[in-house]
Amino acid sequence: MDGYSNGMFMPSKLLTRAEFAAIAIKALKQENLPIEKIYTFDDINVNHWAYNDIQKAINLDILKPVDETHFYPNSYITRSEIITFLVNLLKTENISKEDAIIALQNAYLDFEKIPDWFKVTAGKAEVIDIIAKEPPRQKYLDCDKFVSRAQAAVFFANMKREIDSYIAEKIKEETSPKIAEGIIIDNVIQNGDVVTINAKTVLPIMILGQISSKNNKAGEMFKASFAGNIVDYEHHLLLSKDIILIGKILDVTKGKHFIRNGELIFELSCINNKNILTKIIGYAENETPKVEGNIIKKAAKSTFKGRNFTAKDGQIIYIKLMKPIRVNIVTSEVFD
Repeated sequence: MDGYSNGMFMPSKLLTRAEFAAIAIKALKQENLPIEKIYTFDDINVNHWAYNDIQKAINLDILKPVDETHFYPNSYITRSEIITFLVNLLKTENISKEDAIIALQNAYLDFEKIPDWFKVTAGKAEVIDIIAKEPPRQKYLDCDKFVSRAQAAVFFANMKREIDSYIAEKIKEETSPKIAEGIIIDNVIQNGDVVTINAKTVLPIMILGQISSKNNKAGEMFKASFAGNIVDYEHHLLLSKDIILIGKILDVTKGKHFIRNGELIFELSCINNKNILTKIIGYAENETPKVEGNIIKKAAKSTFKGRNFTAKDGQIIYIKLMKPIRVNIVTSEVFD
């Protein structure tokens, strides 16, 4: 927050609406914002030192004109006005009115003077700790009092801290592995951000439609999804349950009495986050793996030969991968 041209900051001087517009535009780095609509007022003209900032502030809905013909650039900003602006600007968690009241009652001796319409906004500001408090009135919100230049500097410094914290959190989120609850598989190898799901790994999928080693032929299509999020032991999200899989039957082996059970070999294509189709080759036969504690246990083969493999709509089947697939656990990109 800049001082005056004479080198003075004047911390006790009250903040005007014009000064607030200028500070807000600079704090938001909107100095080069094109002015889409020009507002005309009787009490401000193009020669006013803050004319452009005021126009930008109105266009960005930071400040509103007092009426159609007056802006009142030299009027002062109240603490409730600056708090409302900052809370609306920042990404804040929702808070119930009851929680807001508790936070304000614990923090301020003048709680009874806080307007009802302002309590949720003030509660949010208190929770994220952006309210400027100065001795000896740390325990008073003083929502109707005017803001001094020193208080404004603290308000905007707190805003910057909160924005920087949010940006840092977003960067951390975007560069960290996705974590999820789901079905755990252990046949994986991690190399940095890339996890390889090895061949012969068993994955559960849910059929959308119906497939059968008795009735289906090679070349026929079907749809499926994973039966749950597929994760490793560290709960890195490998394959999301929200992925829609497009299946194509590659080969069919029908059940034959006393010799073999039916088997389907197919490829599943999922669209990764780069809009590229990724193929997952696997096969399903008459095996019934067990899921214990969200961990897939070894399949138990049927002893009765001659059964054909059939999966109905909504049924969960278990497929065994015929080749490895790789997943970037930060971007969720799937490689074949």
